[in-house]
Amino acid sequence: MREESEQSTGEHSLQAWLDAGVPQPDLPQGLPGWIECCATRVRNGEVHTVLGDRARQVPEAGPDGVPPRYAAVLIVLSGDPEATELPSDGAILLTHRAPTMRNHSGQIAFPGGRREPQDRDPIATALRETREETALDPAGVVPVAILDPIYIDRTNFAVVPVLAYCEDLSEARPATTENDWVAPVPLTQLADPRTRFTVSFGDWKGPAFEVGDMVLWGFTAGVTAALLRVAGWEQEWDATAEHDLFRVLEQSANEEAIGSMRTQFDGKYLRGRSDS
Repeated sequence: MREESEQSTGEHSLQAWLDAGVPQPDLPQGLPGWIECCATRVRNGEVHTVLGDRARQVPEAGPDGVPPRYAAVLIVLSGDPEATELPSDGAILLTHRAPTMRNHSGQIAFPGGRREPQDRDPIATALRETREETALDPAGVVPVAILDPIYIDRTNFAVVPVLAYCEDLSEARPATTENDWVAPVPLTQLADPRTRFTVSFGDWKGPAFEVGDMVLWGFTAGVTAALLRVAGWEQEWDATAEHDLFRVLEQSANEEAIGSMRTQFDGKYLRGRSDS
C-alpha cells in the first residue's frame, strides 16, 4: 500500500530512498579499466574500512535528539577512457561554496545536497544536485558505486557518496550563486605528497590537501584520501606533519566563516573526539 501511495504522489519515503541505494548500479560494458578497478574496490566497502572512524556511523539521532538529515554527493571522476591505470588526465570534480552561503561557506566540496521527496534513490539526489550546482548533464554521467552513509555530527547530516565516471567535464561550471568555483582537479595533484598534510584542532585531526591557494579538508578531504588509498593511487606522504586547522584556513583563500566556526568548535570539539 505504501509503495502504491508513493507511486501516485511521485514522492519517496526516506526508508524507500535508503533501500533503493543498497543495490549497486550495473557496471556498463566498455567502462575504462582504471574506473572499473576503482569501482570494484569501492563497492566492496573498502572506503569505510579506510575511514575507520566510529563517529562516521549514522546514529538514530544527533546530539540534540533530532534524527539525521540525509543527503548525497557525487564523486565524479574523468579521464582517458582507454586507460587501464590512472591516466595523466585523471581528475575529480570539486566545487567551492561561496563565502556568502549560510552553511559550509568557503569550503571545497563534492557537488551534491539534501535528499528531496521526489528523489528515488541516492543516485537521483546526487545527479539532480550536481546538475543544479554545476550544469553537468546527467546523461553523460555513469554511476558506478554507492557508498554507505557517512555521518557528519557538526551538521547532523548523513551523506551518501555516489562514485561516477564522466568522460568530459568541460561543461561543468558554477550554475548558481551557491558555488563560485567548479573545476576538475587532477588526481595526480591530490596524490602528490607535496600537497598533503594533516590539520588538527583539539582532539580532532584529519587529512588536508592544497588545491591552488585553497585548502581541502573535513568530510570531502577524508573521503578523497580514502578513495586515493583504496584505488591504489596514494603516494607515501608525511601524515605526522600536523598544522592548526584555523591557522591554515586563515592563510588560505577559502574565505570560510572562521569566527563562527571557531566558536562552534570551541564549544564542541575540545570536549572530545569528533568530526568536521
